[in-house]
Amino acid sequence: MEYRYISDVKPKDLMFIAMLRTYRSFIGVINVVFTVAMIMLTVHFWSQTGGFIRTLMLIGCFLFPVIQPLAIYGRSVKQLENLPGRVELMFDDNGVHVDSEGKHEDIKWNKISNAIKQTNMIVVMSDATHGYMLTNRILGDEKEEFYEFLCKKIRK
Repeated sequence: MEYRYISDVKPKDLMFIAMLRTYRSFIGVINVVFTVAMIMLTVHFWSQTGGFIRTLMLIGCFLFPVIQPLAIYGRSVKQLENLPGRVELMFDDNGVHVDSEGKHEDIKWNKISNAIKQTNMIVVMSDATHGYMLTNRILGDEKEEFYEFLCKKIRK
């Protein structure tokens, strides 16, 4: 069996992964608790404060639900600037074959550490910190079949 894809990672895909990682961790719980506490404090003390304190309270309320996602999106745009433009991935019985800007790399299945299925993508991890993102836009109807193929090859 052989699967070929051209990676098409957009800033929103990187942002989705970053936000998912944040809000599935203890840090996400702290973000939510902080935001709820700031909203409650703002509502309670709004009439008793002046303009400067009101501004600080509003910034505190918008820090995690608005400002953090915008900052992560900006970081995602910058991160994509450093990645190769076109990455072609081919998966077969021998492993993963990566072609990017005239460079070729073959990765055997025993070097692939994991395949992570998210709601909108599959991430094929080449090591603990690096991977290849394949979004649902790229995978289409083959997502489940492809994920099963990956699992069989990785867990051999």
